Amino acid sequence: MVGDPSRRVVLGGAIAFVLAPRAIAAPAGPDAAFSAAAEEAVRTAERDDDFSGVILIARGDQVLLRAAAGFADRERKIRNAPKMKFPIESVTKQFTAAAIMLLVEDRKVSLDDPIAKYYPASPAAWNKVTIKHLLTHGSGMDDYWLRHPEAKDALEKGSLFHSYEELIRIALNDPLLFEPGTGHQYSNEGYALLTAVIERASGQKYGDFLRARIFEPLHMRHTGYGSIPGGVVRGYVRSASSEWMAGNDFDFITSTGGAGGIYSTLDDMLIWSRALEGNRVLSAASRTAMFTDYGFNYGFGWRLAPKFGRKLIWHTGGGGLEGFATIFDRFPEAQLTVVVMTNNTGPTEAMATLLIEGKMTTFPANAARKLVERVERLYFGGEP
Repeated sequence: MVGDPSRRVVLGGAIAFVLAPRAIAAPAGPDAAFSAAAEEAVRTAERDDDFSGVILIARGDQVLLRAAAGFADRERKIRNAPKMKFPIESVTKQFTAAAIMLLVEDRKVSLDDPIAKYYPASPAAWNKVTIKHLLTHGSGMDDYWLRHPEAKDALEKGSLFHSYEELIRIALNDPLLFEPGTGHQYSNEGYALLTAVIERASGQKYGDFLRARIFEPLHMRHTGYGSIPGGVVRGYVRSASSEWMAGNDFDFITSTGGAGGIYSTLDDMLIWSRALEGNRVLSAASRTAMFTDYGFNYGFGWRLAPKFGRKLIWHTGGGGLEGFATIFDRFPEAQLTVVVMTNNTGPTEAMATLLIEGKMTTFPANAARKLVERVERLYFGGEP
């Protein structure tokens, strides 16, 4: 499929949305040069690496690139488009953290509350685990991907986990890896538990609470929780030999709750990014709490790291055999937002190195990650 002349990139230089009601001028001067170079990077990523998905780059309200490449559904020859909805998987965690902070502001939750207050079935081993420990992955709970490899296999085959409660129950008998607050272990179970906290404290279902307190106030009309309505995008994994395989068909949307159950669009994610720069949803105190590094380069639902000499606030989602992944990078000092959603998680020949959990980590880059590194280098210049 490499070099297929039928391929095209859909590009929109600017969009209008709720945070910028006036018309947005097309990029000019240096911005126009960057937009052209970034558009070419997308074309190259599609041609050379089979990048398939959508990408948005914006400085403040000014959209510098809004593009799509590849097929949403290869079998039906439906191409990706910038307006399409994608599962954002673990990028969901920042919305879960924001929901907790709203409940803190409502004085319905304290960060120091023990999880047992909201989840009565908690085992004795969780007695010292607090809401803050869950938010920062400092609870000592392992992740089922590591502790229960048989569960990971069953999940990917669609034969395990049909609700976030099932995800919690698999961890009830697991010992903690460390005393709460003394270490770090990324844990989807922890964010599944936070889903239970939100529902118990608010008296609403997780998706209903987020819709009422975040999505509707911000007019994020194409973001929600659960199965994607009218979803046409299918996940794929392209092998090193350029063979396309359909992603595993399992309902991760409803099975992971606040750990990974939200879907969104490029435009809505930009609205969210801009809202995080002011008080439209969260107070300044709540935002400061979310973006504080509590150790291991992690805040509340966000990773934190320096990049290109600037502060980077970021998170990723997916990247497995389901065939979907999302990369969400925010450089607050530059007001730069980079969002990529892909439906091809196959590897490329490239490697990427990022500061993760306190150490520089090198890993195989899929086409989306390779593209993000390329366009951010184009924008900032030099090496990270």
